Amino acid sequence: MKRILVLPLVTVIMLGCGGSKKVVQAPVTPSWVQGRPTQAGYYIGIGSARKTTPDYQQAAKQSALADLASDISVSISSQSVLNAFESQNYFSEDFRSSIRAEAQKELEGYEVVDSWEDQNTYWIYYRLSKDTYRRMVEEKKAAAAAKSLDFYDKAIIAIEGNDSRTALLMLVKALEPIKPFFAETITATYRDKQIFLGNEIISTLTNTLYSLTVKGPNAVNVKLGFGIESNQLTYLVASSNGVAQKSIPLKINYTERPLTNNRIITNNQGEASFSIDAVRSRKQTETITVEVDFESIVKEATRDFAISKILTRFKTPSAETRLNISRPKFYVKSNETNLGLAIERKPLAEALKRKILETGFPITDNPAEADYQINLNASTKQTGQSGQYIQVSLNLQLTVTNANGNTVYSHSTDRINASHFEAQTAGANAYTNAVKRIESNIVEELIERIIKGDRAY
Repeated sequence: MKRILVLPLVTVIMLGCGGSKKVVQAPVTPSWVQGRPTQAGYYIGIGSARKTTPDYQQAAKQSALADLASDISVSISSQSVLNAFESQNYFSEDFRSSIRAEAQKELEGYEVVDSWEDQNTYWIYYRLSKDTYRRMVEEKKAAAAAKSLDFYDKAIIAIEGNDSRTALLMLVKALEPIKPFFAETITATYRDKQIFLGNEIISTLTNTLYSLTVKGPNAVNVKLGFGIESNQLTYLVASSNGVAQKSIPLKINYTERPLTNNRIITNNQGEASFSIDAVRSRKQTETITVEVDFESIVKEATRDFAISKILTRFKTPSAETRLNISRPKFYVKSNETNLGLAIERKPLAEALKRKILETGFPITDNPAEADYQINLNASTKQTGQSGQYIQVSLNLQLTVTNANGNTVYSHSTDRINASHFEAQTAGANAYTNAVKRIESNIVEELIERIIKGDRAY
């Protein structure tokens, strides 16, 4: 009986379970997820993130804020900072994205309308009242204008005191507070006069920068391998009214090569100098350009990348100096003997002169005219005999001195050997080998040393 009763009971239980089973319906996707909504009087921001993203809810919120900021159109006012730049089309695109980024960072007063998620993605819906946004913008703009106006006032006072560097610093600083409003008109009252603040800052900045003049030598004559002293490379910076400007940073560009110390600053007399250790160019001319280093002033005044980027594109006042490069003259003095007998023709001296002339450097017979004197001493001696052949070795000592008597190059060797069954001929052969040595590398080494400059020795 028990076995007969169990089956109906199990059947009843199974039927009961089957009767209570419910169908689970998929969640309905909100319309704002399916398509971007519009709402009069509001800016809209929709953001989403895959749930596989770390902290996906925060990622979706950031996405929604970025979308909200992009919904706020950026139009350039005719009295704005952006419009004040001459190449508006070139600069404005850089700042559109920057302004949107600033807007996203400064957004306030937005509210969450809704959020929704499915198995894979999380969505969030923000909105911001346009009236609320405009009110907040005007409040922030007024506060920014007040800070900017303070820097502008300091700049004007500096200009009146003939202090261009301080004026430029203050004018760059004046741009920072109003950066989020570069596309808008910013009005302010200054010295009982209403001004378009952004335009005035840019106009005053460009006028101050372009009023500076840089004056230096038009040309400097220099010999290859020689240096240029600082008293020959002195530059004066002055304002348009002729007042010397102190503490103005200058940047040096040299066409031959980059200089290690290519930045200088004017002293209290508005002057700045520098030197070049050695001119190494084999060209007839090179050019030095000294320009106002406005980039350094901008970097000192602001760390804002966008402002720095736009201001460092400005052309700056500069001066050019042409270097007229000539070749130094050589005088050759030699003492050449073969087995104790003087050689009248002096083959080593002639080889030196010939090779130096081939490299484009002049030779003089007057030591007073020479920039460098080459002193050459060569002699041969018998070192042995092998059968009928007499072995001879040549000793060569060569030094080069400058006009001050300082040695700038030296070369010595006693391993130039030759042999012949006649001693004098063996010595002559040793001289022939020495000529080859001079032509193959000694003159080249000497010239390279001269080009690098006396101080390199």
